[in-house]
Formats: sequence, structure tokens, C-alpha cells
Amino acid sequence: MEMLGTLRGIPMPGLDYNTLVVLVGTVALGIAAGVTGSLALLRRRSLLADALAHATLPGVCLAYLWTGERSLPVLLCGALLSGLLGVVIVSWLPRVTRIRTDAAIGLVLGVFFGIGIALSGHIQRTVTDASQAGLDSLLLGRTAGMLFNDTVAIGVASLAVIGVVFFLRKEFLISCFDPGFGEVEGWPVLALDLLQLFLLAVTVVLALPAVGVVLTAAMLVIPAVSARLWVDRFGILMILAAIIGGATGGLGTLLSARFESLPAGPVIVLVSSSLFIISLLCAPRRGVIARALRSRSRTLNRETRRLLALLLEAKSRGKNTVPHSHLLGRERSVRRRSLDSAIARGWVQLDGDGISLTEGGHQRALRGRRALQLWHAYLEDAASIDRDLVDLDEEQIEKILPAEKVLELERLLSSRTEGGDG
Repeated sequence: MEMLGTLRGIPMPGLDYNTLVVLVGTVALGIAAGVTGSLALLRRRSLLADALAHATLPGVCLAYLWTGERSLPVLLCGALLSGLLGVVIVSWLPRVTRIRTDAAIGLVLGVFFGIGIALSGHIQRTVTDASQAGLDSLLLGRTAGMLFNDTVAIGVASLAVIGVVFFLRKEFLISCFDPGFGEVEGWPVLALDLLQLFLLAVTVVLALPAVGVVLTAAMLVIPAVSARLWVDRFGILMILAAIIGGATGGLGTLLSARFESLPAGPVIVLVSSSLFIISLLCAPRRGVIARALRSRSRTLNRETRRLLALLLEAKSRGKNTVPHSHLLGRERSVRRRSLDSAIARGWVQLDGDGISLTEGGHQRALRGRRALQLWHAYLEDAASIDRDLVDLDEEQIEKILPAEKVLELERLLSSRTEGGDG
């Protein structure tokens, strides 16, 4: 009670005590969801989070029928046991049957949720105070009804989840990316895997009072996916996902408090979805805009290289100037924008109605042709070829090929040229 009085005394302009309690709980929950959601994303278990959330409903109903109490800890314990049973079935079915993991997840999701809905309907028909049994709040979420004790429980459990992930981050890193190496090194990979599933189940159960069974998976998955669009490193991914999860939980709660007609759970998910859309569009490497700009730049560079190659070929035949209409009219591979780009870079100049290479453009064309010859020679000896590496410019080729490999390929090309193969 002393802690309760302390929280009441915190000066928060524009926020009443109840809103502050909910805010602390949703921020703590969002941080934990971001961390465990990152692990689920890296292990390709995002759909499992959804199945686990739906699998908790029968446990909630059975806990109420067994005890007759609508105490939140009792209902959440039932949800945790039911969710863990669903996880065990998802892991067991593919091992003993020919059912694939995705089918097992769908099976558990549908069957458990159907059982939960049937039990919920039975409670509605047989229990007079079923509307107050706490079932509806766990099905759809009721963040505004979060009490101080609920916030304390969520905060302590979230801190425990985050602490476990922090202290075992190296082990989780190995189990996520190279479990085979971990087994060879003698690490308890199976135990780590089960621990990840347990942490995921705990986070799902914690999220039930805030966003409900239906939206829990979104709170787990969306922050992690949003963070993945921005970063590549494991540790930074979890930190950023935790920040996004906490921010969306807090912002959604504040918006719900500002507009009383909006329930906090769905608003939290909508805020998280908005951040995901922003990340999807604006992320510097994986964003839609960045990918479109890179694709446009690669296309322009490819067309410019083709233009320089055509002019170099014409120059080798004694035609220093190529008619403007010939390149842009008959040669479909040359476009106006590539010509403008070459002129802007000082590689090409206009001589009346003709186009010719400048000295810098001539050197650039020679460099590009030589790099392309080296690259083709290298690909002939490669055992496997990444399709994204087939069409590179000279700068990328020179960065990829080691200096000693370049010398080896130079000698190979020289021998082919001297032997009449060039």
C-alpha cells in the first residue's frame, strides 16, 4: 500500500491515477512483447504466437469452471497451462505424424479456440454472473480495467522475462541461427528452445488482459517485424523491438485516455501497425521507398554502362562520333535518361547531331569492360552463383573480387587473348 501511495503522488500533468497505472502496465508489457517477439520472429515462430494466444482460451474457461473464481491470477494460470499444452502439441505432431508444422499450428489454433468458444458459451448459459467472470475481458481485452496489482504482476513478470533473455542472449543467438553448432559444442539446445517457448507463453498470457486473445499475436509480432526492417544485428533488433513495443503500448494508452470512446487494446495495435507501415515505407535498406530508389539507380547505371559500351565499340571501329538518332532511335537499350546521366557525369559530350566519349568516359568504358570480363571469367569457375550478383557494375565487381583473384583472372584473360580466344 505504501507503493500505491507513492504512485498516487507522482505528478503527471493531464493523467489521472488510473491512466498512470494502465500506462505503466502497457509499457512494461510492450517491452517484454518486443523482446520475446524478436526471438519468435528469428525462429520463424510468429504464427505460433497467434496459435498460442488462441490456445489460452480453453484454459481460462476451465480455470473459472474449476474454481468458480474470476480472479485474474487464477484465470491467467489456466491460460498459461492451456497455452503450454498447445505448444507441446504443435511440437509433437510433426514428429509422430506426416503433418507439417504450419498445419499443426493451424490445427491447434482452430481446435483450441473452438473449444474455448464452446466453453465460454456454456458459461454464459449456466452462470448468472458470466458477464463479470472476466472471460470477455480476456477474449477482447480490457486495458482500462487493469488494477494496480495487475500492473505490478505484469511489471515483475515482464522484468523477469527481459532479464532471462538478457542473461542468455548469447545462447539464444546460437539457438536461433545455428542450433546445429550449439549441439556440436554441447549446448542444451533443446532446453533453450523450450525456454524460448515458455517465455513466449508467459508473454502471451501477460498480454491477455491488455489486448485479449484475438490481438495478442499482433502485439508480439508487429514490433519485432518493424524493428527487423531497420536493423540486422541480433542485440540491436531486440532493443529496438522493445522500444517500439513500449512506445506503442504507451502511446496507445494515452490516445485511449484522450478519446474515451476508443478501447486501449485495439488502439495499441493500430499504433503499432502505423509504425510498421512507416518502417515498411521508410526503412533505409528494406523499405519500399529505398528499394525502389536502388532499383531505379541500378537500372540507370546499367543503361549508362550499355551506352558507354556502345560508344566504345563504335570508337574501336573508327567512329568517334555516333549519330544521336542512331542511339536513341534504333538502339532500344539506350534511353534519354542514360544519355543525360552520362553527360552530367562528364563521360559523354554532344558534337552537333552526334554523341562521343570524353577522355573520362573513354577510361570509364574501358574500366567497365575490363571489370565485366573479369567478372565473367570468375563466374565460369564459381560453383554456385547468386542471381543478384550477375549484373553488377565495375565498382561493385572490384569490391567483391580480392586483389589476388583479380591478378589471376588478368593472367587468364591475357592468355585467352594471346591464344585467340578473346
